Amino acid sequence: MNEKVLITISREYGSYGREIGRRLAKRLNIAYYDKEILENAAEQLGVSKTFFSDDNLNESGLFSLSGRMNYGLKNLTELSLSTNAYDTARQIIRDLVAKESMVLVGRCANVILKDEPGIISVYCYGDLEDRVRRVIEEYGVPKAHARKVVLDTDRKRAKFYEYYTHRKWGDIDDFDVSINTSKRTPEEAVNLLAEVFCEKQKHLSKA
Repeated sequence: MNEKVLITISREYGSYGREIGRRLAKRLNIAYYDKEILENAAEQLGVSKTFFSDDNLNESGLFSLSGRMNYGLKNLTELSLSTNAYDTARQIIRDLVAKESMVLVGRCANVILKDEPGIISVYCYGDLEDRVRRVIEEYGVPKAHARKVVLDTDRKRAKFYEYYTHRKWGDIDDFDVSINTSKRTPEEAVNLLAEVFCEKQKHLSKA
């Protein structure tokens, strides 16, 4: 009997997805994974932990080899390195979920784990103006650039996701739960997802 519950959280930038994931994992006393997955992938691929970050996605949604992020990797293409990163992260995720229940933020986990019986796929989104305000207040993004940062980050995430999953980013059909964080607080979202988690556990225990 397999009672592991795997909560994947996909999110628009500034929609509290990461915060909701952290709080939920703490509430449920289960593992939480976010940037640790790509940091592990970076270690396996022999590049800096900061290489695989949203800041280093180019306009095509690939990890960039140009500028300050160029760590002597000119012998690789951005596509090959991004593909290596995705494939490595995918294997790391599969290895992790074999062990325990967890919350996973981003990393295309909702598609990678779509056939797992214990998956709960979540999509967090919000009104643009609310998300712009959040990145200014909570992430310290300058007001003059905040809207562009939000839109650019969403676009780059979407391109990466769509290239490797062949799915449209944010498609409601790919998720079990969609949460508008302009209408729900993080605490309300956590309460909702904790209930869904418990119901999933009950269902798995009866299977």
